[in-house]
Amino acid sequence: MKFLALEPSSQRQQLRFCTVYWMIMLRNPEIESLAEGILAGDRMSLSQGITLLESTLEADQETSERLLSSLLPKTDTALRVAVTGAPGVGKSTFIEALGMHLVESGNKVAVLTIDPSSPRTGGSILGDKTRMPRLAKHPDSFIRPSPSGTVTGGLAHATRSTILLCNAAGYNPILVETVGTGQGEYTARQTVDVVLLLVLAHAGDELQGIKRGILETADLIAVSKADGPLKERASLTAKTYRRALALSPSRSVIPKVMISSALENTGIADIWDAIKEFEHTARKNGQLDQRRHEQIKFAIFEAAKELFLTRFSRSEDLQHELQQLQKQVIQGECTVNKAAHILLRDL
Repeated sequence: MKFLALEPSSQRQQLRFCTVYWMIMLRNPEIESLAEGILAGDRMSLSQGITLLESTLEADQETSERLLSSLLPKTDTALRVAVTGAPGVGKSTFIEALGMHLVESGNKVAVLTIDPSSPRTGGSILGDKTRMPRLAKHPDSFIRPSPSGTVTGGLAHATRSTILLCNAAGYNPILVETVGTGQGEYTARQTVDVVLLLVLAHAGDELQGIKRGILETADLIAVSKADGPLKERASLTAKTYRRALALSPSRSVIPKVMISSALENTGIADIWDAIKEFEHTARKNGQLDQRRHEQIKFAIFEAAKELFLTRFSRSEDLQHELQQLQKQVIQGECTVNKAAHILLRDL
């Protein structure tokens, strides 16, 4: 391949374009094989596809886009359920109990768990399979832990795309466990069909601290660990939540508040019945389609932000300009907003 007589920077850009182009062309058979494996329900192919989605390498991102595009017609059938709640509420234990109920009822279940990454090292434990030993061994389950990375809101950056791959592989429903950072309920609502909020049994006075936003985003609420000496308190907590929700002016449909114990395996089947009832109603009245359409708009916006940050981080010119603008702001020659406008203009 011959290069035109261009400036060195332009030659580098042309070389980079050709390199990526040939990588994509060479990987076409690999993409087709991977897609076929995913559609056939091959767990190894699904794992490889998710690894591609999570990669930050530019070549892998190009490949993962082609993979997703080839699978799109098969990615819109599964029910997506987020299980969220504060740390220590028992999300993993509850999800294993629910997952076992589902696989024993003949369902293929995917569980996507998000592990919080260290703000210093970026690493995460990725230990959710060890917290769901029975479900992890079942042939009709697929558990995939992912690091949250730098993304806030309780989900990983590739969660939405990972859901689509699991759907294409034949898993339905798909359960998503959030980090439980406090913003998880809102972000989860932009990704799934049903948000199930787990809460602990509390004394009445402690419930005064319930955040209004949490009540507005949860579709169902379950008081977890309702066993032993906490049974009575769990019932009281459920009643208090029902009263609080009944007074919420922004809710046209009052979420059900239920009680469960993963330890005693009580209330799990009832909660799943409530989830299915919510899905049936949402499909019938069009709310499910409306939510998914809003989610697509949100996903496009988030992807655009991520592309902006990626392009910015890879541009030496923009990094240099940022340093110059930083100096101007420090010296009082420019405001932060003006510097941001200049940076956006030059991008």
